[in-house]
Amino acid sequence: MISFSHILAKKAMIWTSAKSEPPALPPTQWCETKDVLRARIDSLTIRLLHRNMEEDRVRLFDAVLSEIGSNSFDHNIGQWRDTPGVYFDSQGIDDGLLCVLADRGQGVRTTLSRVRPDLISDETALRVAFTERLSGRAPEQRGNGLKFVRAILLEDGIDLWYGSGSAIYAVAQRIEEWLTADPPMLGCCAIILLRNL
Repeated sequence: MISFSHILAKKAMIWTSAKSEPPALPPTQWCETKDVLRARIDSLTIRLLHRNMEEDRVRLFDAVLSEIGSNSFDHNIGQWRDTPGVYFDSQGIDDGLLCVLADRGQGVRTTLSRVRPDLISDETALRVAFTERLSGRAPEQRGNGLKFVRAILLEDGIDLWYGSGSAIYAVAQRIEEWLTADPPMLGCCAIILLRNL
């Protein structure tokens, strides 16, 4: 399982669950726009490729980061609670590379409720997001992104802890769990572990 004692994981969870506007992040961890996030993910991908990691695995990891990060911007345009943009950082740890992506947007349930008002809980919304084809950007024909992420996690063994509201979707070494977040994530927070660098 992902180590939540690591400072990156703690900082991301505290930042996204703060009830009032959180302190400003350093410029190296803050992506105010989607193109800044894209550039930082590209830079990380290049560094991993230079470490002679298997290219297919690095590209899949890039796809996971890109999909989760893009969702923060695509689903919150003009609707950020206070701080627009994404917190993104990474650090090598004993068993791999730990990355965090967090936003202070509307969260999964609010986003999906626009097209599925019958969603009764954060857990139901998160299950739908990761297992059904449904887009919070109707009438666009989208909604495969997090299903694609889930398929990568279960196939490749990348670990993910993804919290939104009071719900958590976690995958550790291809084993899935649905958990409760306390305190709730007021937006979305993803902690991703790429093992065996």
